[in-house]
Amino acid sequence: MNKGFKIMLAVGLAGVSLATTTVVTNTNSSNTTVVQASKRSRIRAAVADMQDHFGDEADVYYDKENDVIAIKPTSQEFEDETIAVLDGEESESDWNDMTSALDDLSESLHDNLRIKTPLAIVNPENTDKVLYMTYNGETLYDVMNDDND
Repeated sequence: MNKGFKIMLAVGLAGVSLATTTVVTNTNSSNTTVVQASKRSRIRAAVADMQDHFGDEADVYYDKENDVIAIKPTSQEFEDETIAVLDGEESESDWNDMTSALDDLSESLHDNLRIKTPLAIVNPENTDKVLYMTYNGETLYDVMNDDND
């Protein structure tokens, strides 16, 4: 298993250590109301944390048009590995290990931050194409299982 996949696994297995972001507002009475942060703030926090974990290996960003948190491989090694998946040259077990870790990460985001936005690995050569998408620990799309090539 190459470095890029190991980094993906480390991120997924470590999970996201984000606490639920809250906004405290003062009301006219002596009570304090705690209101959950907006979807945008929660996503922004998750993206920032994930980008810190990925470092130079991948860009993590929110794709508003498709309502997905995208992970675009940027290191040469990670890009080569994702292209190898497309070409059928990457081992299925390495891919399954990485996607399983992403499933765990998406479940953690859902449970800890109540983010109802899928995570996706995008093709580094064409970011309009998704290679893998997961939501709340469940696979939504996997290019390795796509029979429509």
